[in-house]
Amino acid sequence: MDRISKPHLVNFLRMSDKSHWLHPRIRYASIRSKPQLLQDLRKHFRTRLQPDPLGGGEGTLRFLPVRPLPCVPKIEYSFRERCFLFDGKPREKPDDDRVCAFRIVKGPVTLVFH
Repeated sequence: MDRISKPHLVNFLRMSDKSHWLHPRIRYASIRSKPQLLQDLRKHFRTRLQPDPLGGGEGTLRFLPVRPLPCVPKIEYSFRERCFLFDGKPREKPDDDRVCAFRIVKGPVTLVFH
């Protein structure tokens, strides 16, 4: 788990919190250090490194829940693609949760509803 970047860990924890996967919640503020985040994650998950089936790569890191979590998908981290995989599929645009859907413009504005 130490080889996963802190921004990827924070995005994973943000999504886990939004989906209510982990109880008690893990605080994922940017002021917390990476070792603190990893320590909290190890309370909820055990990990197992799986070799790359194509060879030559680092493979994937599987996250296995310590306690049964029925609503949580199969979670893996691909070192080749450098992203989390949920049920074998990468989540598209991991920063979508933080993008604002509006902008402030000075002057007259026209709203269009589709």
